Amino acid sequence: MLAVAPTASAEPIWPIPGAESASATIADLEAQGYAVQINWVTGVSNTPLWLCRVTAINNPDRSPGSENTFTVVYVDVSCPSDGWGRGGIGFGVGFG
Repeated sequence: MLAVAPTASAEPIWPIPGAESASATIADLEAQGYAVQINWVTGVSNTPLWLCRVTAINNPDRSPGSENTFTVVYVDVSCPSDGWGRGGIGFGVGFG
């Protein structure tokens, strides 16, 4: 009896959206050879990417990333809007 090993797939290994910070997901994709563009889900944010999450990864032409090609993938990023997700940061100055 002859066993056949499964063949390697050309499909990329995508990070799981939301499983890590947006900055880590973007770094993972860039390490695979992709150029990454951000789609801001709730509008452009001043929140650091390490506090944001990726909600989806889109590869319109479905080609794999590599050092020899320029494949752009788009990541949908959602960030907390309440002072970087820590319940708000603020201070005040009063004159009286």
